[in-house]
Amino acid sequence: MITIANDEFTADINPLGAELTHLTRKADGHQYIWDDTEGKFWGRHAPILFPSIGRSNNDQYTLNGQTYSMRQHGFARDYEFDTVDQPAANTVTLTQHATDVTKALYPFGYALSVTYTLTATGLTVSYEVANDDDQPMPFALGSHPGFALDQELANYTVTLNGAKTPLTKFGIGPVPFRNGAVEPFTEASGNTIALSHELLDDGLIIINAPEAESATLAANDGSYSVTISLADFPYLTLWSPEHKNAPFVCVEPFHGLPDQAGQPTDWFKKLGNTTVEPGKSAKFGYSLTIK
Repeated sequence: MITIANDEFTADINPLGAELTHLTRKADGHQYIWDDTEGKFWGRHAPILFPSIGRSNNDQYTLNGQTYSMRQHGFARDYEFDTVDQPAANTVTLTQHATDVTKALYPFGYALSVTYTLTATGLTVSYEVANDDDQPMPFALGSHPGFALDQELANYTVTLNGAKTPLTKFGIGPVPFRNGAVEPFTEASGNTIALSHELLDDGLIIINAPEAESATLAANDGSYSVTISLADFPYLTLWSPEHKNAPFVCVEPFHGLPDQAGQPTDWFKKLGNTTVEPGKSAKFGYSLTIK
């Protein structure tokens, strides 16, 4: 485990998947990232989703007429990030490079880097996806942080600051695939969503909000607030394990989307995907601001 720290916070990152596993406020020891120490709900914390988001039809996708296997949410979260650079106590960069194993699933030379930097108000997370191959490279990238909650989920809201209203969401069905529709998010009130297990027990909600500047997860009594910047991420997903009344919620910036239900999808044509040309890279980032 890699630890970074400043005067206000500490954070732990696992080289396996470069996953943020703890974000702790020093003043009171408050833990912001979900940690399932009892193994009851969800064994992950904040996985990186690459090179795909969601489950692929038949667990496969197509590329240049070839069919490849792809597990749910890609594979980056399941392999070590082989290079670690920690130039200061409050920051670290981890990089995962393509291997023969990844090329069997995703036939590209790539380098996926993530930099975690603690600030006076929280944490910044920066990604770079470099195409080290000689052909265009399509991918999706998402972050899947789970936020630990001290109160019942119904005591929290998510507000999409700057989003166009009324909010819309992608139709889901069968879960976890999209059904191809974009529909009104009728449960939202303006740009605010009142959370509840009932709302999330039917599965993930993917909000279509490319104009949103940030999303704030807040307790109704004012005791808790985390704001996630969204300028680089046009979609925001909400999820908590279905029918488990879990004491956490995932608020997930996505730059990419799950498959639409049907046949394996051509990644060069898939809605939400990014394509990087040979020798180029794409950068994304967000911040967590804690109050």
